[in-house]
Amino acid sequence: MPLRANRSSSGFKNGILNFLRKILIAVLLPVLSANLSFGAERTFKVPGFTHPFRVTTERNQPGGFTMVKDPLDQYNAAKVFKFSINPGPCVRDDCEQQSARATVQQGRKAKQPKEAWYGWDMYFVPDFPIGSKQVRGHEIFVEFKDQDQCQLVALTTNPHSNDQFLSWSMEKPSGKQMTQFGGDCTDLFDMRVAPIRELAGAWHRFELFVRWTREGDGRFLMFLDGKQVVDYQGITCFSCDKLNYFLFGNYLCCTTGTKLVVPATVYYRYVSMAKSREALVWK
Repeated sequence: MPLRANRSSSGFKNGILNFLRKILIAVLLPVLSANLSFGAERTFKVPGFTHPFRVTTERNQPGGFTMVKDPLDQYNAAKVFKFSINPGPCVRDDCEQQSARATVQQGRKAKQPKEAWYGWDMYFVPDFPIGSKQVRGHEIFVEFKDQDQCQLVALTTNPHSNDQFLSWSMEKPSGKQMTQFGGDCTDLFDMRVAPIRELAGAWHRFELFVRWTREGDGRFLMFLDGKQVVDYQGITCFSCDKLNYFLFGNYLCCTTGTKLVVPATVYYRYVSMAKSREALVWK
């Protein structure tokens, strides 16, 4: 009889402990999840930038942005940025132009220094849809914006228009009404950087020097894997003293329908800003 009583007592205690564990998990799990994920108001730091970044959750496709292990170096514990777009329903105000995006951005009140170096590595997956393999649209990867409407300058490509190049381009508002396929922005220049096909399947290093100004002495100087690919002198912004924020990710704008989007993934690592090229983050 004593032995049975002990077993009963032990079972009762175990039941209580299991019940308490379930309560503890139920209470702590939402808290831990909130701390480990990027919510709509969740911000995070990127080396060198004075203004924090946030996930563009009000427009991003669900699950489009994640932090993962380096796909080409699984032994590296450092996480990299992964941005994926897929066919599916449009998200909120991106429905007007049938756009698909997965991006992170600085707060809209951010401004840039008068001069700065920017650096990032990009990895386009081997099967990244190039040219006519993607639905019609205007694809933006790295972007600066100094007003609500058009990009200021950006690393872009125009799939389905026989454009298989990554380009550094600049725009300003055209004064026309926006349609599903744009039309509200005027191209100021479009400088070819490299064929995307040559970049797919490996990490590549981008470094960009900018002198931000509304005068003619501005500068864009871009290097790809150490080789100079852009050298521009002239106006580099229009509202630099009021607004100029930085975004990066995977944004396919102005398509014929988000359900026609071909899956596309691009990774980033070592994103940073610095006063000198040597001070950019490499690891």
